[in-house]
Amino acid sequence: MRRRPAVALVLALSMATVACGTDDNTPRTSGGRPSSGNFAGAGDQATLSGAGATFPATIVQEWIKQYKAVAPGVTLNYQPVGSGAGIQQLTSRTVDFAGSDVALKPSEQAATGGAGNVVQIPWTAGGLAVEYNLPEVKALRLSPNALAGIFAGRISRWDDPAVRADNPGARLPAKGIQVVHRSDGSGTTQVFTEYLKAASPGIWGFPIGKDWPAGTAGTGAKGSDGVTAAVKQSTGAIGYAEVSFPRQAGLGVATVRNKAGQYVAPTAPGMSAALGSAIRKPDGTLVPDYTPEGASAYPISTTSYLMFYASGADDTKTAALEHFAAWALTEGQRLAEALDYAPLPQSIAGPALAAVTP
Repeated sequence: MRRRPAVALVLALSMATVACGTDDNTPRTSGGRPSSGNFAGAGDQATLSGAGATFPATIVQEWIKQYKAVAPGVTLNYQPVGSGAGIQQLTSRTVDFAGSDVALKPSEQAATGGAGNVVQIPWTAGGLAVEYNLPEVKALRLSPNALAGIFAGRISRWDDPAVRADNPGARLPAKGIQVVHRSDGSGTTQVFTEYLKAASPGIWGFPIGKDWPAGTAGTGAKGSDGVTAAVKQSTGAIGYAEVSFPRQAGLGVATVRNKAGQYVAPTAPGMSAALGSAIRKPDGTLVPDYTPEGASAYPISTTSYLMFYASGADDTKTAALEHFAAWALTEGQRLAEALDYAPLPQSIAGPALAAVTP
């Protein structure tokens, strides 16, 4: 990737921001937006189109809105069409950048021209919420085995003994469970199936991947917004989506039992606690730990990736994307918790910044 001298200023500003981390290694900014006078990307002129994962859509749309004040000459568009569709559009070069909840597979890297031809960095993190529609149950608790049993089709009623065991004293209705899953190729689905496989291997015997496996329970809906809408429309339904979707829809969000035996909600501190034990691969991508040790760790936590071409693209657009990425990894992180995401720990944000700066 050809570097431009202006990017060095982004590095200086960004690393200074990351250095102001909290005690839990979470990056923290001063709280104010950088003015156009001190930000390296302020003079960029570019129109950038992106597509991909629905998981980061809420925070990305807010970033785009706020970034306009920082770099008024940059127009950003992002379509939340799912990780699979976003990667397809990236490999066909019909978009300038893509979002995906999982890193590129070797076959996808080959389609981009080979490993290293595409920058792929974590730019946000969060948790997958288990959303449900049971008005009479205000606090639902689920163990990994109960979750796997429900989504595998082994548990079909809310008053099943396995669900009752997680919820002693709760009045669980004697009604059927309606499972809703993604119908499109989705990184969210891959993360969720990876969790089920890791946390309950004896019950989840199905494949993991972006496509929901055949032979399981439920009906499909497109996008996280589609899953959430379907769950909201059907009493007794359950699904999975990034936390902001059920929060905005007013749905119940289950607490999930972690390895320490605690039932934990998908809050920013719980997500950050889980992210601390993610494994970094040599290429800089991360392998989530779905069975983290900490008592406060929310187990279905993951990062989401920004992807764009490192070479063979328009240099002006590449520079604008680098500047936007650096802003998102620093100033943008302060928006995370209010939008139901988790700020990236410094151990993740620092290397990501290095990938988009000299």
